[in-house]
Amino acid sequence: MSTLTFTTPTGTWLERLPLGNGRIGAMVGVAPAETRIGLNEASAWSGSPASARRDAVDPAAAASALAAARAKLDRSDPIGAEAELRVLQHRYAQAFLPVGEIVLAAGDAGADAGAGAVRRSLDLRDGVHTATAAGLAAVTACPSEPDLLVHAVRSARPVDISVRFATPLRVRDERAPMAERREWVLDLPADVAPAHEPGDAAISWDLPGIHPGGIVVAWLLRHDGSAEADGEAVMVRGATRLEVLVAIESTVSGLGEEPGGTARARRRAAALLADAADAEGLVAEHRARHRAASGFRFELGRPAPSLRGREAVDPLGAGADVAAMPTEALLGIVVEYGHHLLRASSRAGGAPANLQGIWNAELQPPWSSAFTLNINTPMNYWGAEASGGSAAHLALLELLEALARHGTDTAARLYGARGWVAHHNTDIWGYSLPTRGDASWSQWPLGGAWLVRQFDEHRRHGAMSPRTLERYRPIVAGCARFLLDVLVADGDGALATSPSTSPEHRFLTAHGPASLTRSSALDRALVGDVLEIAATVLGASDPGLADEARAASDPGLADEARAARGRIPGPRIARDGTIAEWQGEPDEEDPRHRHLSHLFPWFPGDRVGDADEQAAVRASLDRRGDDSTGWSLAWKIALRARLRDAAGVERLLALALRPVASGPRAGAASEHRGGLYPNLFAAHPPFQIDGNLGLVGAVLECLVQSHRPGRIDLLSAVPAVLETGRLRGAVARPGVLLDLDWAGGRLERVRLRARSAAQAGRYRVSTGEHGVDVDVDADADTVLTGAGLTVAPPAAGPDPDFPTPDRSTT
Repeated sequence: MSTLTFTTPTGTWLERLPLGNGRIGAMVGVAPAETRIGLNEASAWSGSPASARRDAVDPAAAASALAAARAKLDRSDPIGAEAELRVLQHRYAQAFLPVGEIVLAAGDAGADAGAGAVRRSLDLRDGVHTATAAGLAAVTACPSEPDLLVHAVRSARPVDISVRFATPLRVRDERAPMAERREWVLDLPADVAPAHEPGDAAISWDLPGIHPGGIVVAWLLRHDGSAEADGEAVMVRGATRLEVLVAIESTVSGLGEEPGGTARARRRAAALLADAADAEGLVAEHRARHRAASGFRFELGRPAPSLRGREAVDPLGAGADVAAMPTEALLGIVVEYGHHLLRASSRAGGAPANLQGIWNAELQPPWSSAFTLNINTPMNYWGAEASGGSAAHLALLELLEALARHGTDTAARLYGARGWVAHHNTDIWGYSLPTRGDASWSQWPLGGAWLVRQFDEHRRHGAMSPRTLERYRPIVAGCARFLLDVLVADGDGALATSPSTSPEHRFLTAHGPASLTRSSALDRALVGDVLEIAATVLGASDPGLADEARAASDPGLADEARAARGRIPGPRIARDGTIAEWQGEPDEEDPRHRHLSHLFPWFPGDRVGDADEQAAVRASLDRRGDDSTGWSLAWKIALRARLRDAAGVERLLALALRPVASGPRAGAASEHRGGLYPNLFAAHPPFQIDGNLGLVGAVLECLVQSHRPGRIDLLSAVPAVLETGRLRGAVARPGVLLDLDWAGGRLERVRLRARSAAQAGRYRVSTGEHGVDVDVDADADTVLTGAGLTVAPPAAGPDPDFPTPDRSTT
């Protein structure tokens, strides 16, 4: 892995560097005499599960509205149908909020001739931030054992440093038994409205019936100087070392659950600080654990002497007299950075990465920094399994379980259906209702289906343990039951969704733009995939899983899902040679729209299709154009990779890697142009993490494709920027661990090993025009060399550049 280094001080949030342990997030900013560490905690959300119960829709009114909308659709009146469905709309999901900021300021004693120089680095393999400024050296980390923020400062001579905590949240209680120990109890608001709802109060701290969560922040200062309280700050004088240990605990015990009291959170915070070792020991243990947890490494361009790491200095050319990095080096760093961001923003047992990952500074963040299910949240995990990030992917299971609990009432109340449903937007409380607003985003009841389809990659990559399968099966069953209940028969014997939308896109009618149709292309793809998943994992046996995992099956539901799956039509090619998005062939409101929902079957789906279909996908991408948001660029790259279109990948990567302006809301104009902010966060604009995380999956798709059963295709779309490189720790379906070396666009070496005996067997491995059938074992490596895929004996003894693979399941 590589180190990301900057020689410029930070000014804005989008110049800071991100750390995280999946629960605690930190944004580290360094100036010559000041360090600012922005703090987030994954459960720091406004509202509570009760937020969804405000202004609940009456089931009878919902049934009447749904029937009226379907009738108007049958009369070709989609605009009238949209008006009917407004009865079903609720309010909005709640917002992910900042906890506050630790600010350290060095006094004059720390100034010297080099005080203006700043060097700050993020080690992408260790997850550790280091910095030198004003004669001080600092290291920052977010270990998960113990669950703390650790910041340690060293100075060659005594220095005065003030330390303070600032928060935009409401402080309910503050305790300071001594200067070195402080504790704050913070209230989260009862409601935060998104900025696109100006008719609602931006922030409401108290609302009847809603009991929001709280956050406990406690710090422990260790030093070799003297300390005294100085107003809101603590002044540490004459110190050559200072350690700041910060515990951040929440009153939220689980996703979808009502928050509890603060007593337990206070006890946890106090115990963490009381038992904490010295900062050097904590950071050293964190480095070791972090390295052991992931073997993923990715490097492009001419090889270094070994794969033990490279340093990228001022990658966008931000430093004085520093030229921008070569594109291949920058892309290599951005992919490794995306893997770091995934691990830092989600972990098993916690909340998944939201729109900003786990790094938000605003009380009213863009789009509430929530979970948007019609592309953004699933995209966050496109690269999870392929890069060996199965543990991070498990955070999606927590959200799915919360949605399944709370979405049961929504399915019954709004649709009279069994099972559970989720729409386009949700939060950690399991909000499952259609939000208030345009039907193009609101009236889409397949958010849960997309999450199920995404999390199924955990199973498809051979990472699903028997215990995880036990938790996953009821979720699949509930989602399938809902889909089976809402499907309606078409006249030709097919099953359809009605009403239906293609998320956030509209078509033109004689009376204006409209959104509602029957069986949009995305609906058909998602319904078909989820019913197929249900038929597989709920059946009497699942050939992809070990015998002990084949319990708690539901053959009856599996058979029902299988039968319905056969009645879901596939994609349709329109008269203009593109993939049809809606029923009929209406003109799009925006031919260059950022969403590519109708192309879902080809990615993230696993459809191959014939030459005519592939030509229609290509025509659809050409019609949409190249430039768009950061996440849309990632989607287009993955689709071009599936088409083996290296030239298209090259064009899109150049757009994804271009620099964009920085600022709190930089790029918030209506123009959708992606790129990278100074700290390499991806622009929507504004910043959204899906552009970073989606790019990991898209780039890996250019190199390794395994969506065709029994096949592993290598180097399928390799433009000049990707023509030489090394990949370690990748995983192909159905659970094959893979290391890859290539140069000049041609294979040099690939090493394969099955994750377990269940995934061992014969595979067709291909690159270019060559393909061979090879046996892949779980106990020995299979090594192929050269473009001709010659079978080679495994290297004798350990190879530092080919570490022993992690065969465990999660």
